[in-house]
Amino acid sequence: MTCYLLDTHIFIWLLTDDDRLDKNIREDIEYFQYPYYVSIETLREIVILQSLNKITFDGGVEKIVNYLEKAQIQIMPIEINHIKTLENLPIAKVDKRIHDDPFDRLLIAQAIAEKFTIVSSDGKFLSYRDYGLKLLVN
Repeated sequence: MTCYLLDTHIFIWLLTDDDRLDKNIREDIEYFQYPYYVSIETLREIVILQSLNKITFDGGVEKIVNYLEKAQIQIMPIEINHIKTLENLPIAKVDKRIHDDPFDRLLIAQAIAEKFTIVSSDGKFLSYRDYGLKLLVN
């Protein structure tokens, strides 16, 4: 069975009912079509982005956790095999620049290690398909 890991922006769009989230992806999540996961790293990133005023979200971690429970989205912890995958993951170059976003790279490593498909709208993720990343582009 295919399992999906939601990228941070996809999850934020889901939380905020943003129209940028593909209708079919939203429906699959809302109707429990497949197992969906959000990394604990995504929760950490959201808290950091909120504290830096880079995103606005009405609610904190408690609201997010309640949403996850209601939507039957599991929280993926960070395991040692994810860190080992991250350690061996080459740093991709995108448009002659290195992809050095630590949040993205850990999510990519988790998806590769677990053989999950990551749902993302980030074009930089395409560079990791050669390393085993399965990607569903929003």
